[in-house]
Amino acid sequence: MFMNATILDAEVNAFFDGVKANVYDLDEKQTYEALIVDGLLGLPELLELKRQKPPAPSDLLVQAAAQVEMPPLMQPLPVFVKRIRLNKGFMKLVCRLAPAQ
Repeated sequence: MFMNATILDAEVNAFFDGVKANVYDLDEKQTYEALIVDGLLGLPELLELKRQKPPAPSDLLVQAAAQVEMPPLMQPLPVFVKRIRLNKGFMKLVCRLAPAQ
């Protein structure tokens, strides 16, 4: 699903599995919690460290998280929703940032 959105705030998730963000859908006028898992510089490297067997040390994950480029805030962005996670009534969109058209 494609969404025209603006990112209100963003930070690397505590589990190092993506960038947690609050996203405002410009078309539907709704705010969603999102997990951005693709489309940011440095994010693939962080996710690769997270998936290693044995897991990378936490200090190495923190260093890689500091290298992840945060998305621009309060600017219209194309966002592609890969899937929707539901947990006890809470919804989280798993997204990737689409390249600007």
